[in-house]
Amino acid sequence: MAEVTIGAGGLEFKIEYRTFGGDRGPAIRVFGDVDGADTQILRFDCFDNTPHYHYSPDGMDAYHHMDRAVTPDVVAYSLSQIRDNTKAMVKAAGYPDLATAVDGDAVANAVGEMRAAIEKATAEAPAA
Repeated sequence: MAEVTIGAGGLEFKIEYRTFGGDRGPAIRVFGDVDGADTQILRFDCFDNTPHYHYSPDGMDAYHHMDRAVTPDVVAYSLSQIRDNTKAMVKAAGYPDLATAVDGDAVANAVGEMRAAIEKATAEAPAA
């Protein structure tokens, strides 16, 4: 499946199925306009073996592991973070002005579309 881009709340959410370093799974990359440049703000890698997310993956790259013992459904967790905490996460990634401009309600309303894109990408991914 090709990457799907969903615009919501002043951000772009790019959904794809990634393979990286022998691991694989759906990913949600969050982009915003920072000083006229399309900038990756957050990335959720819902990988099979080492699920994690990043604040400012192309900048400070603050990496946070998701422990499946605590968070067995990393896709649901990631989508709940997007639904409930996007503004705070964008600010924590180092983009306070962009965070102020984010329409959290619009982002929350787009989570169902994101979930559908993730399910489609996962269903179409090649077998391991």
